[in-house]
Amino acid sequence: MINFLKKGRYFLFAFLSLLVLAGLTFAYFNRQHERTLKLGFYSGSSWGVPNGNDYKVIDNAIARFEKSHPDVQVVYESGISKDDYSDWLTDQIVSGTQPDIFIVPESDFNLLSSTGALASLDKNIIESVDSKIFYDSAYNAGKYNNSQFALPFESNPMMMCINIDLLEKEGIAIPESGWTISDFYKICQQVTKDTDNDGVIDQYGYTGYDWQKAVAAYGVDLFNASGTKAYFDTDRVREALNVMLQLQSLSGNYTVNSNDFDQGKVAFIPMTVAEYRTYQPYPYHVAKYSTFSWSCVPMPAGEAGGDATQVSTSLFAISSKTKQADLAWEFLQLLCVDEDTQQSLFDYSQGTSVLKSVMTSKRTEDKLKEDGFGSDSLTPSTLDSMLSQGITNPTFKTYNTTMEQADYLISKAMANNSLDKDLFAIQKEIQDSLQ
Repeated sequence: MINFLKKGRYFLFAFLSLLVLAGLTFAYFNRQHERTLKLGFYSGSSWGVPNGNDYKVIDNAIARFEKSHPDVQVVYESGISKDDYSDWLTDQIVSGTQPDIFIVPESDFNLLSSTGALASLDKNIIESVDSKIFYDSAYNAGKYNNSQFALPFESNPMMMCINIDLLEKEGIAIPESGWTISDFYKICQQVTKDTDNDGVIDQYGYTGYDWQKAVAAYGVDLFNASGTKAYFDTDRVREALNVMLQLQSLSGNYTVNSNDFDQGKVAFIPMTVAEYRTYQPYPYHVAKYSTFSWSCVPMPAGEAGGDATQVSTSLFAISSKTKQADLAWEFLQLLCVDEDTQQSLFDYSQGTSVLKSVMTSKRTEDKLKEDGFGSDSLTPSTLDSMLSQGITNPTFKTYNTTMEQADYLISKAMANNSLDKDLFAIQKEIQDSLQ
């Protein structure tokens, strides 16, 4: 009997040992077959405004993806600020440890596309995505040399913010969609004055409106698509810049700033949708603009009904070095093409979705009402119109540095009141730099 019990314990021990060994073997091979998808993005908003939901949209997308792909783990490095992200991404690329899929800084897209760091998405899009679901302004932001190297994730149109109290005090009607840059100038001229008769102007028409916005108002293309030709010395550019000179002359030698607007002394300031969605509702409204009533309308155009909306867009791209190309493409679609993700982005972020269907949805309308926007200010139809007519910056390799050069030269000529004389030379200098 004792021997039988000993043998029984022996066989039980052996059996349990085999079970443990089998479990360890299974876990080992399971780990071996688990795939990892590395994601790169920064914390906070893409648009420089407070955001209390840094990771919510991304984390929800990851949870959905991992649920449908049990053998895949999506990982990312948290806590990278937007200011540090570009350097972080560059270091990752140089060291060969770049993420499989990552957000692309707007200022870096042209360079990364031109140096082969981003995978072309053309074939994937042809096979599985209808590009018409996106707003053109958003979709074209990810295009380089007629190829698609990124998909849009979030957009941020520019609007004109209005101090309603100031205009009503002056007996001026609040501008509506379709107003012109001529209307803008006339109102600025009317409100710019010395209100307390002490000989000093203390109420102003605008701040933050610059020559690039004036050129955009006239629908001018400053370069061809490939960045080989510049078009600065044209009648339309001259007209836009002369309007800008007239606007600048209204306030004399004083440079009006955003603090003046905050104090209720200025009628207009350009503001992005992200800023408007952040500072119009409670609680940020109390800290920012609580002393006067304000709203926003589309930017003024060169002519009634013209296209003058500048749109910034954040992009996601796939590394050209990824070993998980199929997985990366699936996850990219989940971020940028999936309506649930994009609707969640509009709900929890401050910009706009890049999908037409989301921006015109009943849920988007309800969200805007929930946030307390007036029926005549930020509506789905207004946002849809702005995004549909949005202006996209060119994406040739040297665009950013060329525009910095142009800004310096034109700003200098305007300050010296020598624009008419200098514009031909500016055109030549910029054209030479493109060669």
